Amino acid sequence: MDLPSQFVLNTLLVLIVVPLATCGFCPRLCSCPQPTELHCTFRSLLTIPAATPKHVKHMNLFNRINNITDESLMGLRKLETLMLHGNDFHQLPDGAFTELSSLQMLKMSYNKLKEISRHALHGLWSVARLHLDHNQLEHIHPDAFQGLTSLWLLQLEGNQLQQLHPDTFTTFTVKSHFHVSTLRHLYLSDNHLVTLPSRLVGTMPQLESLYLHRNPWICDCSMRRLHDW
Repeated sequence: MDLPSQFVLNTLLVLIVVPLATCGFCPRLCSCPQPTELHCTFRSLLTIPAATPKHVKHMNLFNRINNITDESLMGLRKLETLMLHGNDFHQLPDGAFTELSSLQMLKMSYNKLKEISRHALHGLWSVARLHLDHNQLEHIHPDAFQGLTSLWLLQLEGNQLQQLHPDTFTTFTVKSHFHVSTLRHLYLSDNHLVTLPSRLVGTMPQLESLYLHRNPWICDCSMRRLHDW
């Protein structure tokens, strides 16, 4: 083969191989309509696909997944949207989201979560929208949202919450004393709440909308501050 032909062949190989190396591959049973998108819906998956390309920004995993570990999402530092709704999660182990530093939206609606522990959401520093609606939540640790200073929308409707700690929605603390939340929109409808802590709303200075309908409220003096708000 003469030199010009060899040069053309080498150039073509580079043009083919480099994009493949950059884009990685698409896990089995999934589709990747764009290099940064991963869709694995309605595949009856029980676990999060292994070896997910590290450059992925959007993942949709509507399946029957029932387990997540601290290794399931390891290395996905560019991930911005994670859709885990409609699965079979019963719990969120501490550290599962530690490496998702770029995540902006997490959707875990319609699972079977019963509790959000203190460190379950650790690492979600960029999350702005968090959907935990229509689970079976009975308890949320008072420090569960600490550090999530980008969070402005939280959906918790359709759970089994009966009471809330005054600092439940605090996202940062000033001088170890002043508890503040960055929330602007909070959904608490369709739970089992009968009252709210008197200073709960006071921790949310940016709150624009609060949805409380279809709860068995007891309207007494403890609810006066909410009425005034």
